[in-house]
Amino acid sequence: MKSHFIDVDGPVHYQEVGDDGPVLLLVHGIGASYLSWYPVVEALGERHRVLAIDLIGHGFTPPHGRKTTVRRNSELVAEFADIMTDQQVILIGNSMGGLVSILTAVSRPELIAGLILVNPAMPIVSVRSISRERQRLALPLLPLLGNSAARYYYHERSAEEEVDDTFRLVLSRGAQVHPLHRAAAIEMARARREMEWSIPAFTDSARSIAVELASARRFRKTLHQISQPTLLIHGTEDRVVHPSSAEWAANERPDWQFEMIQDMGHTPQVEDPDLFVSLVDTWIHKAVLQIK
Repeated sequence: MKSHFIDVDGPVHYQEVGDDGPVLLLVHGIGASYLSWYPVVEALGERHRVLAIDLIGHGFTPPHGRKTTVRRNSELVAEFADIMTDQQVILIGNSMGGLVSILTAVSRPELIAGLILVNPAMPIVSVRSISRERQRLALPLLPLLGNSAARYYYHERSAEEEVDDTFRLVLSRGAQVHPLHRAAAIEMARARREMEWSIPAFTDSARSIAVELASARRFRKTLHQISQPTLLIHGTEDRVVHPSSAEWAANERPDWQFEMIQDMGHTPQVEDPDLFVSLVDTWIHKAVLQIK
């Protein structure tokens, strides 16, 4: 897998696999990086050209004067796609990356052939769905205290503990992570601790997500502006985005294909790479390539 930087109003880091077939642009979640796709990128690259981007303020892509909001990152994704290929791309977005992908598909529909939303960030549609984990995720939203709370967290935990905390949050109970994936994530966590912009970028991204999702009624209008074929994947054991939010979105868009995966957490591509790749390949062949 080749690693590159490209200038898109500032440096952008991405990795590329494969060189033939439909172009897949993989968009990670908040606090994550291209490594979110580590378990599936090589398999996807066997039949597709795969681009895994680091969003602004994440991974190895510095802000460089650019905002780190989901709106700004949706602009980045569109600009990156426009530069990297003359084909329409299929966006695959996990968590915050799903929200970024939605915004990109609505604002630049001519660039996007299809959407695969993997446990995407969605509005809270039931107060009962607010778990302890979601309450902890709200810390960066606190005015003035968000950055301090994040700095305290990183000061109190090693890079290894940070990565293991994250995996416990996003995986279903009992799920295993490949040792090489964990090792790569730890190296990334160590590198991020040397980047003075990483914490402000995280908190600004988190606040922008909250703004976009504050109103389910308003977000419903955004969902209905999506014109591309869409696959929505969600896990029944997701403790970050409650399954009720995915069910709400699927009810709003019954034309989408909806796959609720039993006993799966927030990152299906990590928990069951073979199942994930199979779902993606089957849907692309049926819903995107046959339409063309």
